[in-house]
Amino acid sequence: MLNQSVLDSLTTRYKDRPVILEKIQAVSTCLADLKQQRLPKVALPKLLYSQKKLERDPALLPLDEAFGDLRQSLIADFGIWFLPNEQLIDDLENFIAGRPVIELMAGNALLTAALLKRGIQASATDTLDWQGQDNERPTPWTPVKEEAALKTVQRAIAQAKEEPNSSLPVFILAWAPNGDESDWQILCELRKSQRPFDLLVIGEKDGDTNSQAFWSSAKLSQPSTLNGHYQAFDAYQDAIYLAK
Repeated sequence: MLNQSVLDSLTTRYKDRPVILEKIQAVSTCLADLKQQRLPKVALPKLLYSQKKLERDPALLPLDEAFGDLRQSLIADFGIWFLPNEQLIDDLENFIAGRPVIELMAGNALLTAALLKRGIQASATDTLDWQGQDNERPTPWTPVKEEAALKTVQRAIAQAKEEPNSSLPVFILAWAPNGDESDWQILCELRKSQRPFDLLVIGEKDGDTNSQAFWSSAKLSQPSTLNGHYQAFDAYQDAIYLAK
């Protein structure tokens, strides 16, 4: 697992390589922020090296191996499967434009907590049943309503229909489990409502998040205004999508 002790050892090993030291310091600062339930200010740089680079410079192998453990360490130590940052929250705030937000399958609700600090009307729901996950102990950064994502969406649609001039909130779904078709069911429910909607999905297309039904059937765009400060830091090529 990647922790401060490992980072200190890497700092000593690569003390004469300033570019590497910058990466190590970025990870160290990130972990320190998360311990205080703060998002890092900026996205991490790309941490891993290509096979060709490792073959040319085998001294990088211990560093690459350590950085490869980062996401698993985030999951085990903090219950975090993806890594937002404050610049991303700036971009989300601009996209949201004063609308309410619901974070679905919110886990520890990092996004909701950060948005609430900006004065945005945000809420989070999750089943809070993490049995069988790599981390089975939810420790939310802000209160999370115990509710399945599909039920949350159905409730929001029903509420909007009761108020003629109301609109749906912005829905955010980050790193939904792969193989679970709740994401596809949510999108179908939103389409069926016949109301304008924005569903933001953070995940790895055709990879380790979300269901194949969702990826193959959703109409996806990848807004540059939301991806400018969200970038893959390891082997997972996750991004932010607008699903319709």
